[in-house]
Amino acid sequence: MNINAIGNKMKGWAESLVKRLGGKVLAILFASMILALVSVMFTDAWLVEIEKQNAQIEQVQRNITVLQQLRTSLNLAESAQRGYLLTQRQELVSTFNQEIDAARRHIRKIEGLFNSEKIAMQGKQEQSWLIALNSALEAKNAEMKLAISLVQSGKAEEAMQVIKLDQGVIEMAKFMQYSQTLLDQQHEAQAQLMKKRAQTIVITRIALVGTALILLLLVIMVIRQLVREMNSRDHLRQQLARDCAAYEERIRSNSHMMKTLALDYQSDVERARQKLARDLHDELGSILTATKMDISWTIRRVKDQDPEIVEKLDKTMRYLNQGIQFKRQVVQNLHPSIITTIGFWPALRSLIEDMAERNDWNLDLILPGEQIELPETLGLIAYRVVQESLNNASKYAYATRVSVHMVNELDYLKLEIEDNGVGVDLNKTSSATHGLSGIRNRIMAIGGRVDIVSSPNQGFLLVAIIPTKL
Repeated sequence: MNINAIGNKMKGWAESLVKRLGGKVLAILFASMILALVSVMFTDAWLVEIEKQNAQIEQVQRNITVLQQLRTSLNLAESAQRGYLLTQRQELVSTFNQEIDAARRHIRKIEGLFNSEKIAMQGKQEQSWLIALNSALEAKNAEMKLAISLVQSGKAEEAMQVIKLDQGVIEMAKFMQYSQTLLDQQHEAQAQLMKKRAQTIVITRIALVGTALILLLLVIMVIRQLVREMNSRDHLRQQLARDCAAYEERIRSNSHMMKTLALDYQSDVERARQKLARDLHDELGSILTATKMDISWTIRRVKDQDPEIVEKLDKTMRYLNQGIQFKRQVVQNLHPSIITTIGFWPALRSLIEDMAERNDWNLDLILPGEQIELPETLGLIAYRVVQESLNNASKYAYATRVSVHMVNELDYLKLEIEDNGVGVDLNKTSSATHGLSGIRNRIMAIGGRVDIVSSPNQGFLLVAIIPTKL
């Protein structure tokens, strides 16, 4: 996948996201992300600063602790020296030496802390104080060791005179002054660092709370915008549902009206055919019958006088009988009076069985019970479908086996007519396909469906679904 394809894919994804969420919501979300990133960066910097300040405060506390330990060690060393001068107990000399060593270690530790990157004591003034402190410690140490050495050499009076001199007191006072100065500086540094840390913590908390409030406000704005858009979409969805329902109702109404009009049209056609059939039967039938009676009377009157005329009249009588028979067939095709006479189901059965007997078909017939009642027009439509299909099978199919199955289920009448004849090419126009088109139009006009399956030398199958309730 190349870069252009990836770019197009990301562009399409972005456009889809904008379309789904809306530009305003995305802008608010983007601003929230930027604010969150900035807040994280500043918060991290403040946390690092607080951690650094904590380290400095801990360093100052260690400085204070070491200075206090230094003062304590020197006091203990002086106490051990004075005790030895009074009692000459050797263990006090050991104690003196231990405390002097401890004081020197504390001095070195203070120097190490001073040279550390985290030390709070910085500058030449602090360094000079530390040097003065070290010098005062060594001077006091020399004075105390001198007194101890004099005692150990048996010069106790000289040792007492050394102690009584002011030099030791002065050195001790300097040491305490220097150490106190350093302690005061460390306490001041500690107070400043703690104050600075407290300010940093306050600023961090204010920034976090402010950021949280701003993010909360942005989230509320996003939620309000989403709720507004959801309500708008819901309103549009409801409006669309109402429009769809109205259109569906209109379609159903129009469809029902079209089916009703189609059914009314079929009824009008059947009534017109019935009237035409009745007129042909009554008027033309009476005329043909009267003509036949007149010809019969004429034949009787002239049969002995002119045999040639009689022969001509007999021939005319045969033509007239053919005309009467054709008239009866036309009348029957226009409106099958047998339906009115014996009922739909017996008439349909009679039509199918007569066609099978006339064409010598092997018949497979399944019809519903005669107790099922159909509207007159629907019955005539079903009758016409069966009649037209069987006429096509009789004229064009050359079939030997025909099956007619009819089932009435779920407000629909299902009709299947199949033969094993020569079939028909449905893509070519012929008399058979013209009749099939009439069947399809007649059924589809009332909301039914017709499926026809056939091809040359493959037989013929017609499946019709006729609604019994509109």
